[in-house]
Amino acid sequence: MLKKMNLPNKLTCLRILLVPIFVVFMALPVEWTWTKWTALGIYILASLTDCLDGHIARKNNIITKFGKIMDPLADKLLVSSGFVMLAGLNIIPAWIVVIILFRDFFVTSLRMFGADNNSDLAAHFSGKIKTVFQLIGVCLAILAVALYTSNNAFGAFIEASVNMSMAQLMINVLMTVSISVAAIFTIWSLVDYFLKFKKDINVEE
Repeated sequence: MLKKMNLPNKLTCLRILLVPIFVVFMALPVEWTWTKWTALGIYILASLTDCLDGHIARKNNIITKFGKIMDPLADKLLVSSGFVMLAGLNIIPAWIVVIILFRDFFVTSLRMFGADNNSDLAAHFSGKIKTVFQLIGVCLAILAVALYTSNNAFGAFIEASVNMSMAQLMINVLMTVSISVAAIFTIWSLVDYFLKFKKDINVEE
């Protein structure tokens, strides 16, 4: 089956395979700083495949139904794993993770209704922007852990900014802005998908 796949779909599958590897390194003791650097490298690599597969597919006009379904799934797995692992380390608030997971499960259900009616399953602009800021926020959060082995990096710039170096402050500010923007676009994307697929929901079937 792998031989029959085009390059974008292979990159999508690679992104999925990288998720459990990332989780393993994030689950290792936070004191082992090298594991977080490795996790960051894996996450950046997986994020780059997200940019490449869509670009290659559009450039070469090789968009497939497999890609339309599996690419968003790969994104959800990557983003969700990052936020869940960071919430477990008390890096980001759990309520943000709940919003992201709720949106992903709900949108997946809506897309299933759309698939039954042959609706366009391609990702919306709001969903793409949401994913970009989520990936940037997670990468910055992992960077904060790798650099400072902090257990509360998300709120550190508010609670202890006077004791921070400029680099620490910038990383935490950028991380907080990215995750905050991602949360806003996550809610927007949820509403966006609901408006698109609500016509496909038939409660009588």
